[in-house]
Amino acid sequence: MTEMKITLLENRAVLALTGKDTHGFLQNLITNDMDQVSETRAIYAALLTAQGKFLHDFFVLKQGEGYLLDCAADRKDDLVRRLTMYKLRANVTIAESGYSVYALFGEEALVAIGLPEETGAVKKDCDILYFADPRLLAMGIRIIAPIGFDPTTAVPGATMVLHEDYEALRLAYGIPEGGSDIIPEKNFLLEANFEELGGVSFNKGCYVGQELTARTKHRAKIKKRLFQITYDGTLSPGDVITQNGSEIAEVRSFANGQGLALVRIDNLTEEAMEPEGVKLKRPEYLEFASPP
Repeated sequence: MTEMKITLLENRAVLALTGKDTHGFLQNLITNDMDQVSETRAIYAALLTAQGKFLHDFFVLKQGEGYLLDCAADRKDDLVRRLTMYKLRANVTIAESGYSVYALFGEEALVAIGLPEETGAVKKDCDILYFADPRLLAMGIRIIAPIGFDPTTAVPGATMVLHEDYEALRLAYGIPEGGSDIIPEKNFLLEANFEELGGVSFNKGCYVGQELTARTKHRAKIKKRLFQITYDGTLSPGDVITQNGSEIAEVRSFANGQGLALVRIDNLTEEAMEPEGVKLKRPEYLEFASPP
């Protein structure tokens, strides 16, 4: 039996959106389909610029007549500002929720909480929401709970660990973090593997940035992808990886020998790279034929 681990995600915040127009308001803005959100299912989604560039990513859950957005804490104020800009006269209220976000991971996590093996599956227990990560089941369960929640009581047998343990899990599976691996107003959505991680719907109709996102997919215009890195040395965000003297990748995250880099997949070959010993590989969840 694999040990279950739980950690407070101090880098996350939770916004509460209420009002009779909230569903339609979000449906017209975000990349995923709000019709898929219910008391038993959460989604992963993003907000883009009109030109299709990434701005914010978040998880959306239903709570009563409103919705919760699990978002990056350090960019929360910008997200509120942008949502407010689009709100106009819509009956939508955006407020702090008073909730914290935890991650529970390990092979027994779903069984311990009583969730099915389905990405995005939600279970509510009083004022606590448990949901299987909508991106990848291997990322475990996210818990949205009131500030002051005692995770060791709620999940007997789970060991409290540092946030770095969760980061190691994230990098081991090649899951990008919005704001660091996906650069606001710079990266296109599909470069960040958003489709494969269940964060974009191509059937829901219009949303901000939809036209360019759809065109990129249907014209096969993806020239860069986030890949995993392994390296015995030290790398920092912004470092360049080269092949035959030409830049082929830029490091986005790196810790303890593993990380993520944005790779020019049209130039990638099997030849050695610099720094010597660095290796790139596509995450297992990717299923496309461009690179080897």
